[in-house]
Amino acid sequence: MALAVSRTLVLALALVAAAPTARAAVPPPASGALPDSVLAVVGGRRLVTVSEFRHAWSEVSPPARPDSLTPESARRFLQLLIGKELLAEAAQRERWVWTRAESARYFSTRDRRMLQAALARPLAEARQALARPGEPEPGAEAVGIAARDRAVERLAAAYDTLALARIARDFAALPPPPRDSGVFAQLRALSRSPEVDPRDSLVVLAHTTAGEYRVRDLMSWWSSLNPIARPRVESAEQMADLVKNGIFERQLRRMAEAENLDRRPEIAAELAKLRELFAVTHYVDREVYQKLPMDSVTLRRFYDRDPAQYAIPTRLRVLRLVLETRADAERMALRLRDAVEAESLVAKSHRQRLGYAREISAESDSLLFRRGMAAGTGAVLGPDSLADGWSATRVLEVLPPRPRSFEAARALVENHWYGLEGERRMVELLARLRRGARVVIRERALARLTES
Repeated sequence: MALAVSRTLVLALALVAAAPTARAAVPPPASGALPDSVLAVVGGRRLVTVSEFRHAWSEVSPPARPDSLTPESARRFLQLLIGKELLAEAAQRERWVWTRAESARYFSTRDRRMLQAALARPLAEARQALARPGEPEPGAEAVGIAARDRAVERLAAAYDTLALARIARDFAALPPPPRDSGVFAQLRALSRSPEVDPRDSLVVLAHTTAGEYRVRDLMSWWSSLNPIARPRVESAEQMADLVKNGIFERQLRRMAEAENLDRRPEIAAELAKLRELFAVTHYVDREVYQKLPMDSVTLRRFYDRDPAQYAIPTRLRVLRLVLETRADAERMALRLRDAVEAESLVAKSHRQRLGYAREISAESDSLLFRRGMAAGTGAVLGPDSLADGWSATRVLEVLPPRPRSFEAARALVENHWYGLEGERRMVELLARLRRGARVVIRERALARLTES
């Protein structure tokens, strides 16, 4: 069972993620020289600006933030932004060991943003070359192909047609996803890689002035592609086209690294924000959640405060069938009014595991629960229109609430305790950081924020 997380932590991480990618990276000037765009100074060097406030306000939805911007709600939201800055400042004083998932996310983001930046110039050149006076602007696909072809041509690519044909047969052997299969089945089919003979790994598919492009280069690049974006390859010509894509992307990456595109302000700021998010997550985990006692004695003491809240609530046992048409549901409703017929359907449902008989509660289906409780045992509801057809429902019985033992409720108790105590400790952590830091709120700038 996934444990609940402090609402304060969720909001803090949301604010870190929502922060503008471009923000001041230098210490602010003396307080007297601060512009009116600065709402607060945290720790003497971190600024909360009007633009950051408005961006965060637009990115975070109620109830995480107040519904409307008033002087009081602006002050409360500013305190949240100050808390976010306090967490970030404390977290970034230390070094953290990233998880595998964090490393993958960081380097994937870096690669994607650098690739986008490297692609901008070839696309602009290709678009200019394709433009013709008085004709419509060339489409994105045509521009992309032209940019690729121009780049590969500069590399003087020469292809081994026999090798292309042999590897193309391995790609063609991949079974296409069945047209009538579900989304996940199609994704599984598209995610499969061709079974290429390991001895072909070093086979050269193309010679270029930037180096040879081998089967292992192709397979490594193919595995990095989004399965949905992978083209179907069945011929040597299509394989040559695929190799062009791989060569072009490799060249873009080399150019991006050579030009240090990750140092561009907008990319550097985005990566810095991601590092800050990881640091805050690790810091809060250490300061709050790793210190949270989760032993049986603690949880049992918490459970004993109010065992009733973990009780199994009132439920309805119902017999519900979903049919294709309203007419079918009307005929089924008539059958369900017959108690003997209803019992026969219940027995059939249990025997064949059809799921007609089920339990519902106010939490699982509030509308049907209210209607069933009002109608009473033996009542038949419907036909009711649903997204997947029409339903007819018979209320079989009302199941009263009953207590749940600590052992049976332990997962619920853990979740409740983790969220509640985690929230309390998060608030304490922020208060402690606030006491140890100098925070200056610029009242005039804050007042002007709600006047505009």
